Amino acid sequence: MADEHKAWLDGATAEELLRGRAAGPAGPGADPRARAEAARLRAALDALTPPSADRELPGEAAALAAFRAAHAT
Repeated sequence: MADEHKAWLDGATAEELLRGRAAGPAGPGADPRARAEAARLRAALDALTPPSADRELPGEAAALAAFRAAHAT
């Protein structure tokens, strides 16, 4: 009974979420609370995912410019 509220989170759905794919209850008949839980879980997993190595970090350009300016004199 304690796990009934997480019935949408089966093994296949968990794998999709962990791989960074959108997953969770969908369609007009999906439980709105389950959709909200899936969205919160997706947001938490996204926040824990490190940025791609080929993308610039937020503030990286400004930090490099400040470093170069400080060491140019």
